[in-house]
Amino acid sequence: MRASAQQKPASPLDEFDRRFAAANSAKEAGDLPAAAAASEKIIALGLREMGKLRLFEAAYPEAARFSRRSLEFEDVADAHVDLAAANLLTSRVDEALKEISQALAADPRNAKAWSIQGQAQMKKKDYRAAVESFEKSLEIRPDRETSYGLASCLLRLKEKEKAAAIFLEMTVSYGDRSGLHLLFGDAYRKATLYGDAIREFQRALSLDPKVPNGHYFLGLTYLMQSEWVLTPEARRQFLEQLRVDPGNFYANYLLGYLSFSSHQPEADHYLREAARLNPSSSEAWLYLGLNAYRRKENQRAERLFRKAIALAERSGVDAHTDIRKAYTSLGRILIASGRAAEGEQYFEKARAIQRNILADNQEGSGMGDSGGSGLSSADVSSLAQNEPPVPLGGTGKDAATPSGSNALSHAELKQGQERQAAAQEKFLRSVLGGAFSDLATVEAMQKQYAVALGHYQEAEGWDPKVPNLMRNLGFTAYRAGNHPEAIRALRKALALAAGDDEARAVLRELGTTFPGQVPQKKEDKKP
Repeated sequence: MRASAQQKPASPLDEFDRRFAAANSAKEAGDLPAAAAASEKIIALGLREMGKLRLFEAAYPEAARFSRRSLEFEDVADAHVDLAAANLLTSRVDEALKEISQALAADPRNAKAWSIQGQAQMKKKDYRAAVESFEKSLEIRPDRETSYGLASCLLRLKEKEKAAAIFLEMTVSYGDRSGLHLLFGDAYRKATLYGDAIREFQRALSLDPKVPNGHYFLGLTYLMQSEWVLTPEARRQFLEQLRVDPGNFYANYLLGYLSFSSHQPEADHYLREAARLNPSSSEAWLYLGLNAYRRKENQRAERLFRKAIALAERSGVDAHTDIRKAYTSLGRILIASGRAAEGEQYFEKARAIQRNILADNQEGSGMGDSGGSGLSSADVSSLAQNEPPVPLGGTGKDAATPSGSNALSHAELKQGQERQAAAQEKFLRSVLGGAFSDLATVEAMQKQYAVALGHYQEAEGWDPKVPNLMRNLGFTAYRAGNHPEAIRALRKALALAAGDDEARAVLRELGTTFPGQVPQKKEDKKP
């Protein structure tokens, strides 16, 4: 089925209201096919919004799963775009491009799709194609992030004058702000134009000596300029960043990373602080583990490696970081301690990760791109996962309003945002629980018991408090021949409504006990 185009969709709440009204009308008319279709539309929208929420929370594998599932109920361009964004943020570049091609086939005027395609093409180092995609996006809708992406591509193509013109236009539009110069410096740095990058970072610091991560980026540029030799000037900038902002994860991590080979106590100090500041950084735990392993503290190293691996696998980026070192080292510890079978499993995973990295490098996908440092992904791949964002400014003094997937790729939610996200998830769970239950009820009325059972179970996963859900699930499971599931659900239904004689009768027929049942004595049982 070809995806259908969406033209200026309504706000999610308005669209939910429209779809709720359609579902209610179908129910009132007794039109079962229309009621099922209306429930599927609600489910599709709910899953898409859950995917967007997970993107915002930087939970990219879940975002991809929800977007993909939504396409099973409604094939629209918006879902393909969101799935492409999630794939891109988990380094599945080819899959992202495949989803974008479907979105653009349905909606060639989708500016976001063109922009994400440009970002994916940048990852593939196809900068000329990325320029075309960004330009098409800007023709449809002006956007700061897309303009920045275009300028960044032009720098990679060594078209500095065109890029500088875009940066000047951005400065005129948004003011001579420190945050913008930080942004420009980062683009120059990634294009290996270090002199220009240093100029921009210094300008940012002259406008605001405490601009977020300003000294870190300046130190990082000095470091890359010296081919990753920690010069006194680079070290001075990292230490200055910690003086200005002692809780800066990035400066702590990089100082620990760079001290790893030469000064283990110092590396441990900075890496422990980095892990404390950002417990979700798999690389900080990895290098702490490697330090412990060097000291032959194998039990501690094992705990640290397992933590690093769990975090990396949860984020979905394990194939493109140094995390393979955790798998290899953990495998050695396990084999040395007599757990050879488990150790071999970790070795196999390490080999799979290495194969993925080699394949990416052979394809020129840019996944191992160190920004022109001259080092391979094996040397500096962990740095890419631990670079701070350089957000595109909104309103106010160097505001950092997230916009698009670049900002989302480093999402760190503030307390207010966390509350808002939690409230949105609660609403969406209620919507999805109710819609899956309604869909299952229609299917059960049409005697499609096996299909209905699956949807009732999905409803329970979203919101087990949907009225009559466990009762309906139990009877549907019974009619579908799934007696263990019928028993489980009907027991729960009886716990909620002890007077349900029908549920009690089915449980008795299935030969099981239920809440409130008084066991019969042997002599009281009838023959």
